[in-house]
Amino acid sequence: MEALTLTEQYYICAANRAGKLSAMTSYGPAGAVAAGIMDLALSGIIKISRSHAEPAAEEPPLPEYLSMLYRDIQNSRRGNLRKIMESYVMALTDKKYREYMSGLLFELEKKGIVRREKVSGFFGEKTQIAVDGTVRARIMEKLCSSFDGERPAEEIGEDVMLLALFLKKTGVLKSRVDAESYRKIAAKLREGRKLPKNKQAFELIDYVEEIWLLLLTAAT
Repeated sequence: MEALTLTEQYYICAANRAGKLSAMTSYGPAGAVAAGIMDLALSGIIKISRSHAEPAAEEPPLPEYLSMLYRDIQNSRRGNLRKIMESYVMALTDKKYREYMSGLLFELEKKGIVRREKVSGFFGEKTQIAVDGTVRARIMEKLCSSFDGERPAEEIGEDVMLLALFLKKTGVLKSRVDAESYRKIAAKLREGRKLPKNKQAFELIDYVEEIWLLLLTAAT
């Protein structure tokens, strides 16, 4: 299996049966954008300082959806992460978010992990995205094994910690793992929040939660 970015793993595990990230399932779309930002940070392409980001290196060859995010950070005033994320998930139209997701799905289609299929509905046929369940199961198995045993939180990779955190906040982690695995992961995430190396990641998650609450408020 080809290497997968944090964003790609997040989508594979969080997408519903129709291949969508539900805006009402905790984080959904905002989580996908935040995962992309963390992909750039983990690669050393951007530097995050509290609620802001700035380029830390010349843009290397990137998947289009990550390149899109990089350019937004590069062109934004002072790299305000909250404003950047809001431009994807709280704009008057969802054009930008759809472009982002289109680029993400293009990469996953190239890797043979998702496919488009026709399904019948009340209004005729429609196209939806189907995710390879075997790949999803492998990701979740690897995730659970990383949190198993007596391994301390500081020995768990930042990318693994982030994936678990995004999935827990999204609300789908409970449906993907058994109760004991969920308990272990939740406990290690609490430990991980206290570690300096994870400070930026957890701060970004807090910004995502603020945006999600704003979305819910706007919808009611």
